Amino acid sequence: MTTQKPEIGKILTEAYQYWMRTLPFQLMFTVIYFSIYMFAAMYAFRYYGLFEEIQKFQNLFYSDSSAFLTKYAELMQTENAVNFSIAVLIIKSVIYPLNIGFLKIYRKLDIGAPLELSDLFAGFRGYHFIIFVAFALIWNFINNYLFIISLVWMPMFLLVPALIFFKNYNFFDAFKLSFQVFNKNALLMIVVVLASIIISFSGIIVFFFGLFVTFPFWNAVNYVLYKHLIADFEE
Repeated sequence: MTTQKPEIGKILTEAYQYWMRTLPFQLMFTVIYFSIYMFAAMYAFRYYGLFEEIQKFQNLFYSDSSAFLTKYAELMQTENAVNFSIAVLIIKSVIYPLNIGFLKIYRKLDIGAPLELSDLFAGFRGYHFIIFVAFALIWNFINNYLFIISLVWMPMFLLVPALIFFKNYNFFDAFKLSFQVFNKNALLMIVVVLASIIISFSGIIVFFFGLFVTFPFWNAVNYVLYKHLIADFEE
């Protein structure tokens, strides 16, 4: 493990450079990600009967918006709504390994290897797919239900996927090392995480569609942090 502590600006600048060099892959990622997410989520919404329930009072949206919001809030407290929320969490976790492909893509850029579209699906290959899904389940659960601690918890977890992908670590060893790195670089990692979240979702401001190219920026930040703070690749 390296003792180098790069500046926050250097991390974000380098991540931006990786992101810019792979814009076609960024766009392909978001198209695939959101297409699967929206299709599966809409299916689950109908499966649990929420679509039909909303239709019963949807006219209130135009005549009495406060009454509509009250009924909607009540609907979201039902058992079916809770089951739908769990289904969405699982859906997000199953497609999470799509993010792992960028670790391979950025590494191939560093070693001068040609990029292929199939690189995006590197996280779905082998038994690591199950580990990445399990990691995503934990990650999404914390973000959904324990948001207050997520801004500290996220930097602690941040390097786990890269350690699994590049060093073939199991989940617990990867988390242990990620936590050790966080302890030595807490302020750096927290600030970089906050900045990358803002940048990743900043595309919403640009007529929303900008999200399709800014959303994967998070992955570039993860790779650059691993490259500087771990710097151990096992090709």
